Amino acid sequence: MKFKILMMALLFAFAMAAKAQPGGGRGGDPIQRAEMQTKMMVDSLSLSTKQGEKVKAINLKYAEKMKAAREANMDGDREKMRATMDALRTEQNAELKTVLTQEQYDRWQKIAEAQWQRRGGPPEGDKQGKRRKDKQDGQITPPPPTEGGGNR
Repeated sequence: MKFKILMMALLFAFAMAAKAQPGGGRGGDPIQRAEMQTKMMVDSLSLSTKQGEKVKAINLKYAEKMKAAREANMDGDREKMRATMDALRTEQNAELKTVLTQEQYDRWQKIAEAQWQRRGGPPEGDKQGKRRKDKQDGQITPPPPTEGGGNR
């Protein structure tokens, strides 16, 4: 019994150590990020082979640009990083729009919005990820309370 518990603890420790390795997470390897995003887009948008190849090239290009932007922002200026990432996403969406049909692009926008919401992203209707600020004192306005008033 002790042996099984020890083995489970070791497996858990190895899994946690592997997860903490560089290259994972949101700032991971641009090639992996582009491939994952492209696969998700091909599957959810029913892209043709030709569209998939073009989308993959676009996704790789912007994954590399975003990684470079994160590395250049080692001082941790969050507002500067947010502005840079918003600009890159806008450029990427403009390129994607030239490859996707209008129906596919509209569906992609809905999927991207849902992803933002799942991650606790910008409030509904705030599609560019910009936070609303109070006009008087510049403080960030919290999102409106949800029905039921409870925590998630």
